[in-house]
Order: sequence, then structure tokens, then C-alpha cells
Amino acid sequence: MQILGMMSGTSADGIDAALLRFSPDNAGEFCGHWHFPYPPALQERIFALQEGGESRPLLALDREIGRLHGQFACQIFAAGQEFQLIALHGQTVAHQPDGEHGYTWQIGSAYDLADATGCSVAHDFRRADLAQGGQGAPLVPIFHAALLAADTPLLVLNVGGMANLSWLPARGQNATVQAFDTGPGNVLIDSAVQLLSTQRFDAEGHWAAQGQVQERELQQWLRLPYFHRPPPKSTGRELFHAAWVRQQWADWRHEAADFLATLTALSARSIAAAAQSWLPPAQRLLVFGGGARNRFLLALLQDALPQTRVELGEETCAVPAQAMEALAFAWLGGHCLLGTRLDLHGVTGQRRATVLGSLYPGRNWPEVVAWLSRTQASGGPAC
Repeated sequence: MQILGMMSGTSADGIDAALLRFSPDNAGEFCGHWHFPYPPALQERIFALQEGGESRPLLALDREIGRLHGQFACQIFAAGQEFQLIALHGQTVAHQPDGEHGYTWQIGSAYDLADATGCSVAHDFRRADLAQGGQGAPLVPIFHAALLAADTPLLVLNVGGMANLSWLPARGQNATVQAFDTGPGNVLIDSAVQLLSTQRFDAEGHWAAQGQVQERELQQWLRLPYFHRPPPKSTGRELFHAAWVRQQWADWRHEAADFLATLTALSARSIAAAAQSWLPPAQRLLVFGGGARNRFLLALLQDALPQTRVELGEETCAVPAQAMEALAFAWLGGHCLLGTRLDLHGVTGQRRATVLGSLYPGRNWPEVVAWLSRTQASGGPAC
């Protein structure tokens, strides 16, 4: 079965789609990656919701984003790509998993997506993990383990709006995958660029590289409580958001480039400190996500982790840096369809393994059921 994974990360810069030839026995095969940028006005509306703005337009935005995903999926189909299931991550607008009534919410109407494409849709992956006492994030590390496990332990970093870090044991080693959100990835850097210019992000870190990291302010920021909480943990714009950036800029007494450099150093140093404080050692760290394009960030990260070789993940496994998360959700969608109980205890802190996601049968549901029947008949996992 070919499965199209679709997601938009905390940065809300658009939709990434990745096509996976799914196999229930291994990580499957990567077949392609596409990106659809959000219009700036839509991005601003998402930011307003993420940061506590008026929620009255939320239901309309949910349907609008579902339809946009549908239009984009139809473009991919019209270009000659076939898929029988769409795995929809959706757009995160709220993530506060701690406490008895913790929550996470991804919008993007699966029903409008199914109507536009005729495809069945797996969606709403995170809340099942919350129901088992987990953080609901990150979910990608279990796919990292299936795809990237090597003969020696490995660190895998995804730098999206937030950054999440995975430690993968060596292949065959009797150890548990460990992972968590380290804190900000691109989110504060992007907010600062948007505050100080007409640009949306710091391309390759060029602007930040012209500045000097201000250690006094950096050390103050590194005292934020989240950085010192042990995992399992995950975070979002509830903690790291544009209002915080505006507040820091109002008190800033140095150049704008210094501000960008110090925010970039905050991401790099917090990632490095998390690896050193909470994870076993590894000789290599593979970087994925939009932040993998930020050369200045990677240089600071290498300086902060001198005993670990920082590498671009796409040069190791041929999956583009920005495709990894969407590809992972395609894989999760396949296992949702199969009813696989996935064990994320060492990642999210869930109490027991559980099936992640919900299924909405599209017009092609008989075709999907036929695939399930063939899988079972050939000795594959039961649905």
C-alpha cells in the first residue's frame, strides 16, 4: 500500500507531504516529498490561535485547512502519484499535555480531506497517547528507530518550530528508544526575524551569523524552567512564542544580528544540554527538519557537542530533511490501519502501548479493506 503522510509543524509555514510504500514488516520505502507553503495571512491566523487568540473562527479554520490539504493531495494525485490512504497530522493549535486535563489539538478536517480526494484518512494521532498518560509528542522517534537504527547508538534531532531529540539504541541492543522535546527549534528565531524585518525566517542562518552571541542574556534564558525538567516532556507555543520574543527585544541593548545570534544559540545550547543531561552518549547526531538548513545553528550545535559528530540526516538516509515528519506519519497511518499497538513508554511516558490515530473511511474504503484482507492472508499483522 502507498500512503501519503501530510503534516504542518509548529512553524505553520505550510504542508509537507511524503509518500511511503508501506510495509508492516519494516520502515517501508520513501517515494517522494512535496511542500505547499501557507499564505502569510493564514500563517498569522494560526499563530493567533496558538498563542491564545480568539477561538471563535476555529471551526471554520479547521475546515479550511482540511480543504487545503485536500487540494494539495489532489495536485499530487494529478501529477501521477497513487495512494490509497492519507495520514493527516493536521495543524497543532494547542499543546499543553501536563496535568490531569492536559490536552493537544490538531485541526484540519479529515472529513473535508476525504471528500476532496476520495481517500480514506488516518488522523488525530496524538490524543490516544494522552489518554494513556503520555505527552502526545514526540511520536516520530519510533519511526526513527525503524528507519535509522545502526550498529552503534545514534542521536536523531528534528528541528521544526520546536526541537525534539531521539536516542536510538544500537541494532539488536536490549534498550529502549528515548526521546522528548528539548524546547525551541526555529520558533523564536522565526518570530524575531518577522518582528525585525519583512522576511519569514533567517535563510541558512546568514543574519544570525553576522552577530555575536551575548552570553549574559543567553545564560538568563537558559534558566527557563522547561529546560531543567526531566523527560518525558513536550512543549509548544504556549511556552515559546512571539510575545516572549517581543518582550526580550524591548529590553535588548545590542544589535539586531546579536539578538538573532543569541536566540539561535539558545536553540543549539538547549538541545546540547538536553542530550548531555538526559540521554546516553552517541557518536553521531543526524539532523532533520527545516532547521537542518540553518548552517549557523548546526555550527553552534557542533561546538556545544564536541564529542558527537553532527550530520545532515538526508545525506545519510536519502530522506529529505523536511520530509521526515510527514513520512513518519505515513508510517503511523499504516500502523493505525493495521491496529498496531505502538510502545512509546520511553518517549512520551505512556502507561501502555496503544493504537495511535483514528480512521475515516473514504470512497475507496472497499479497496483499503481488500488490502487488509490480502495482508492478513499472507501472514501479516492482524487488523
